[in-house]
Amino acid sequence: MSAPRIIVCRNGLLRAGELREVGRHLRSGGLLAYPTETVYGLGGLAEDGPLRALAALKRRDADKPFLLLLPDAQAAAALVWNRCARRLAERLWPGPLTLVLPDPGRSFPAQVRGGSGGVAVRMSPAPVARQILDEVGAPITSTSANAPGGAPARSGKEAWETARALEAGERLWVVDAGKLPPAPASTIVDCTGRDPVVLRAGALDPSELRELCPPAEEGADVDDGRPGAGEKDTRDKDAEVRDVPPDAPTKDIRLLYVCTGNTCRSPMAEVLTRAHARQRGLRGIRVRSAGTMAYEGSPASAGARTAVGDRGLELDHHAARLLGEDELEWADLVLAMSPSHLAAVEALGQGRCYAEVITAFAGDVSGGVRDPFGGSDDHYRDTCAQLERLVEAVLDRLEPGTDA
Repeated sequence: MSAPRIIVCRNGLLRAGELREVGRHLRSGGLLAYPTETVYGLGGLAEDGPLRALAALKRRDADKPFLLLLPDAQAAAALVWNRCARRLAERLWPGPLTLVLPDPGRSFPAQVRGGSGGVAVRMSPAPVARQILDEVGAPITSTSANAPGGAPARSGKEAWETARALEAGERLWVVDAGKLPPAPASTIVDCTGRDPVVLRAGALDPSELRELCPPAEEGADVDDGRPGAGEKDTRDKDAEVRDVPPDAPTKDIRLLYVCTGNTCRSPMAEVLTRAHARQRGLRGIRVRSAGTMAYEGSPASAGARTAVGDRGLELDHHAARLLGEDELEWADLVLAMSPSHLAAVEALGQGRCYAEVITAFAGDVSGGVRDPFGGSDDHYRDTCAQLERLVEAVLDRLEPGTDA
């Protein structure tokens, strides 16, 4: 088996020609040992081939996801960024801070998603790592360069010896930037739940994290979507950073349904979601609805009230809400009833949250939920039945512990 190739940095950086070679190697599915701000890491592009090769090399269990280094925050735009995550990243990136963010749309491969569906991401300040990330313009995986049970490599020589011990062959190249100074591991903050959780203290002072994310007021587990309706409105509050075991939090998410007038489809989806979440014992599914052309305060249509009433639910106190920036700021996930609603959400949201047509998110190929407005009660019942099937599929995807 051929020995791993080693590229020695000059003056602490890769030269232009070598950097282009490294980029081509990664884009062709190759793996790389490279220096970070803490230890030497092993990685490749977040694609199926390199991920499988890296897992085999590290003899890594399938349920242990890889961390990703980002070229910039935009590379993780498909993940759900709550206010606390955005604030931490704005203040502390690039730096030794790893954020675990929800990936409800499964935009990243299963090998980088944890059991809660979160993806661990970081922006490294290490000069060589920044060079490589800028060159490929995409996230790369980062796992310590060590044989199973061995100490992480802290020099290019140790990384090369690790590559030899792993029998990596020519698929793995080593970028040698010399010996790294001692440094603590990155701090890991899980932002997949309602309250961000420090999973590993690492390099950052927990008091600094708490200052950036002060304690939140407690709210009910299932949000009825209207401030003052029997629970506290927490949409403008920031979550608390707590030190608890990593398996303690449940998966919380703020879900917004969007249709046109917010009198038929989206409010039916809202009450169905709340009911089925309670039946499943799901804590933390907070749900609201809004309309792209809603007349504020309008009641639910008679047909919608009849359809949900057949299921023992009610919309008697529903008041329509016009879709606005506040709703999109509040939401982690927006599910639109049709492609036109999705387009309106994306135009208004400008990346504030993840949005998708509900049928696509649920794995249904029908292309959307038809508007029953003006139809008979039977039309509303058919729409309600369709929404109930879709809501069940949505909750299957959002339920803690599920993964592809």
